[in-house]
Amino acid sequence: MSTKINLNRVEMPKQSPELRRHNFLEVALGYSPEQAAEEAARCLQCKKPKCVEGCPVGVEIPIFIRALRDGDMPEAALSLKRKNSLPGVCGRVCPQEVQCECRCVLAKKGAPVAIGRLERYVADWEQTTKKCPVCELVPPSGIRAAVVGSGPAGLTCAADLARMGHKVTIFEALHDGGGVLVYGIPEFGSLKTSSSRRSSTSSPWASIWSLTPSWEGRFRWKAC
Repeated sequence: MSTKINLNRVEMPKQSPELRRHNFLEVALGYSPEQAAEEAARCLQCKKPKCVEGCPVGVEIPIFIRALRDGDMPEAALSLKRKNSLPGVCGRVCPQEVQCECRCVLAKKGAPVAIGRLERYVADWEQTTKKCPVCELVPPSGIRAAVVGSGPAGLTCAADLARMGHKVTIFEALHDGGGVLVYGIPEFGSLKTSSSRRSSTSSPWASIWSLTPSWEGRFRWKAC
């Protein structure tokens, strides 16, 4: 007998107003493993997923949600990062409600799958457990590339170039990397410690993509 689909999404825990009035920490606290699995189980695994069409970078949404649902977290993280080098950031600040989530077929009868919340959960799992999948890399090409600015666009560009085998130098004028991730988003919207895990002047790439040793030597950071 088929299981009835829950048309209501799992609510994400938040700081209470009594607590958050005294701090600038992130308001949304993220799903627990049980909540994430429950929300992932709502996905219908459409054969022609409209949600992917709504994603600007074409993240393999049904694939990463299915892996999460089945408890295969390394595969969930790898599926996300094939198309998106910044899932922890996008899961927090992307306007999913007008992109991927509004295309979800569940939205016709109820609430769409909370794609952004699940993306955040997978990215945070990867950061906290350090159990990152091996990134697909091609052999070194011998080509050098310069990326000016270490904001989201620069970091993503650098990651894509490195995956193509090129050696990348990132040039940054400010004292800390991350661009708008560090200087433009309020602390309560995307916790700075979350961004700093993904971008730092000492190693701006090693944590943001949780790079394996095979990435070493493909990046260089230079303040200007």
